[in-house]
Amino acid sequence: MEIYLVRHTTPAIESGVCYGASDVDVAASFDTEVARIKPLLPAKPLEVYTSPLQRCEKLAATLFGDTYTKDDRLKEMNFGDWEMLPWDNISRTALRKWADNVVFEHIPGGESYEELYVRSIQLLEEIMAKGKDAVLVTHGGVIRCILAHVTDTALVDAFDILVDYGHISYLQVKNEEIKVIFSNL
Repeated sequence: MEIYLVRHTTPAIESGVCYGASDVDVAASFDTEVARIKPLLPAKPLEVYTSPLQRCEKLAATLFGDTYTKDDRLKEMNFGDWEMLPWDNISRTALRKWADNVVFEHIPGGESYEELYVRSIQLLEEIMAKGKDAVLVTHGGVIRCILAHVTDTALVDAFDILVDYGHISYLQVKNEEIKVIFSNL
């Protein structure tokens, strides 16, 4: 079984803004980025799952037509009260509190990184149980959680995993064992 993890293309948002679960559109570079992604995916039929946020759903629709399933578990981390705020406008004290316990600390009105991890891995395990080749069009946080899980990387170190916009990671599942073949291509 093969699983492709595709991060959405560049979002149409200013640098320095916290936007996790906010429904941000794609940047003007979308078509160019899609042209780079498309040849990297297999032509064979795949089960396609996407985050319902437009930056992912537009990519799924462009790559695969209307043959995809939206799943809220593929949404980016919910930054709650910090959503759409410039990082510089968020209290230094609140940011420090979160950074000191980044895996378990709940952002006010949002979720913890551990909660993102739990929902991401729950979906991954459901997809693996189906045994069909799949592609997940999703966000950097979800992809980092999945790659950390597969590689036994501590969740606190998952932030060091490079996942660029419009890039693909490829997993293989054999005999219930999953491994990363390549990441961030």
